Amino acid sequence: MKAFKIGAPLLVAGSLLTGCSEWTGEIRFKVVRIHPAYESVGQTRPPYVVMEPDREQPEGLPPITTEGANIDQFPPDIEVGDVVLCHHRRWDDNGLDGIDPQDETGPCRRP
Repeated sequence: MKAFKIGAPLLVAGSLLTGCSEWTGEIRFKVVRIHPAYESVGQTRPPYVVMEPDREQPEGLPPITTEGANIDQFPPDIEVGDVVLCHHRRWDDNGLDGIDPQDETGPCRRP
């Protein structure tokens, strides 16, 4: 029982120290480039769209300069210069490990 009294607070403190964080929301982007499909390590990679934020980013989200997503996450007639609203998720499983957070963008739609 004594071990539980000591272990429980340590477990809670440990989970707070790992720095797990996540942000999910919509960001307005402008399409700056559309890359065609390409070969990489013997596999064909699908076309993807490169974007940059079109407006100020939501509060609480670290800066995003450019972002990309596979073309299947966009309306079929997407073109360079189009503005889209994209679902965006940024997470960091361990904020203390020195590894940058991971980002996932899509699906995207016209505003």
